[in-house]
Amino acid sequence: MTRYDRETLFSHYYRFARDHRGASAAWAVMSIFFTILNIVSFYQPQWIGDTMESPGYGHMGVYSYCLPDHEAGRYKCEGNFAEFDSILSLPFKISTVFTGISALLMLIVVVILLLFFCVRKERLNLLLVPCGVMQIFAGVFMFLACVIYPSGWNQKEVKTLCGNDADEYKLGLCSIRWAYILAIIGIFDAIFLAILAFFLASKRAKLYQGTGGIAKSELNGYSAETISKRSIPIQPVITVPDDRHDPYSDYSQSMKSHHSGGGNYQL
Repeated sequence: MTRYDRETLFSHYYRFARDHRGASAAWAVMSIFFTILNIVSFYQPQWIGDTMESPGYGHMGVYSYCLPDHEAGRYKCEGNFAEFDSILSLPFKISTVFTGISALLMLIVVVILLLFFCVRKERLNLLLVPCGVMQIFAGVFMFLACVIYPSGWNQKEVKTLCGNDADEYKLGLCSIRWAYILAIIGIFDAIFLAILAFFLASKRAKLYQGTGGIAKSELNGYSAETISKRSIPIQPVITVPDDRHDPYSDYSQSMKSHHSGGGNYQL
């Protein structure tokens, strides 16, 4: 490989490394943001709630529901994910499990993000791939939770809040609240982040395969500044004396002719 080919490879390497770091940082920030959305969706009892036309007052989540307490003058929430029997119905229990697993997987991804500071750059793809896999499963579990949750709207507490028209996949006079919307957005966010993680891992693997013939010391010896200020290669020219022309040959010939001519003199 010539010097020009190596400098071209180094230039592509540092340009890609800069873009890869920016994309990886954006992926990490969005992963943390999605984790927060996932935890909020799991914790907040704001999946469905009352409206101006609904007969009751209150709101419900995957495992808890809040109804007004007239004596205390505030909402009283019941249901706890640690106490499984306190959850209203089987669909709500399944949604609670799937939403909780999705949040747990994203928390594991955030913990793995901390390992990025301890792993060598050429091995980051070993962390990106499992993170992408867990994000796919997090999106699938959140999707199942959002699909199964409406099948529990036939419960007595839901009918009290939303009217007798409430039934499976029929909300009655209530409306969908912001936590349910966040959960639906989280599905697409998780799939997008997983695809981005796989893309970043494959690009980094191809980069290091392409530099298989370059030593690490050579990569460390170059930087973006040295590449941008590329110098013109100067090759020294070595002059080899021409043996076919001897500067002493003329003198030798003249001396020979002198000696040969000197034989004509007689004493």
